[in-house]
Amino acid sequence: MIIVFSILGAVIIALSAVLSAAAIMGRPLKVNPSRKLDGVEGDIQNALWYSSIAANSHNTQMWSVKLYPNENHLQILIDESRVLNVVDSEKREAYISLGCYIETMSVAFGAYGYDTQVNCDDLTVQFTYQKRANAKVDTAKLSLIDKRHTDKSAYSSDKIQQETASAILNKYSDLSLYQNGDENFDYIKRISMDAVTVQSANQAYRDELAEWMRFSDKEAENKLDGITADMIGLKGIVKTFYYWTTTRESAKSDKFAQQGIDTAKKQLNNCGAFAIITGGNTFEELINTGRKTQAFWFDCAENNIAVQPFSAALETQPFCSLIQNDLGVTAPVQMILRLGYVDEYGANCGLRRNLSDYIEVVN
Repeated sequence: MIIVFSILGAVIIALSAVLSAAAIMGRPLKVNPSRKLDGVEGDIQNALWYSSIAANSHNTQMWSVKLYPNENHLQILIDESRVLNVVDSEKREAYISLGCYIETMSVAFGAYGYDTQVNCDDLTVQFTYQKRANAKVDTAKLSLIDKRHTDKSAYSSDKIQQETASAILNKYSDLSLYQNGDENFDYIKRISMDAVTVQSANQAYRDELAEWMRFSDKEAENKLDGITADMIGLKGIVKTFYYWTTTRESAKSDKFAQQGIDTAKKQLNNCGAFAIITGGNTFEELINTGRKTQAFWFDCAENNIAVQPFSAALETQPFCSLIQNDLGVTAPVQMILRLGYVDEYGANCGLRRNLSDYIEVVN
């Protein structure tokens, strides 16, 4: 009997140790990338840091920046090594992501007291800034940048409140809102699910996605980019067991692909509305689409409306060729955003690279 109790005690101790370790591993990811840029003022460093907390595909952070501090000027372009060549071979989403970065930069520099101007030159964005007299830091705008994030959880199926929806539609001429129960809401839900299924059967798509997934907090801390467990909505013990049981190789498998399909179905069946943003296909037009997307997302964050880009139908044939005509809109559909209310809005986890990793200071 003593031996039995000893074994039982050892098992309990071991189990407790495992659960304790699992609880520690399941804590929210916290990183502290460097904002340091030699020879650059502190408020500019901070504004550039907040700029990086912008929406972008797969959190690849595909921007490359040259900073000319003596001229109050930035030159921004795409880092080709970070483009998603399978799902975004024409760089449509990369340019939209760059636009999201530019809009966040405009808000961040504005919060630190700078007037800004943006111009597109070929495939480069020129960004200039000038300090306003007696300007104070707008902490509310900075908090909004911190707050905005992608939420992949299940949302309430309640429609967006009419007053909020009307204000949004009056503000953005290139945006359409389809509420739960509308015919076009059901259409977007259906083609999105079909597109996810088609993508998930494509091994090249699976491989590319797996390369940008992170399978431990340590890997995320080392690379400072990509998709973590936190970003796909996993917390606590669930996050821990995901990291314990998932590898880059298993993320390329049929089983993982099916899990992705099941997750997408749950997401599409639990939301209050879809927003679509339309625009042209030139570099400048896609930059502007990204800016509108980010500005709209800030408005949603202010109203505690969760947002998730749902781009599969825009990345996959035949859906991307049909959607403009099927919805009856006058310009190409460039963004599909899943919207809804959530019990707890949360905040951005701030997984971003060191500023010096992608910003060259030119004196």
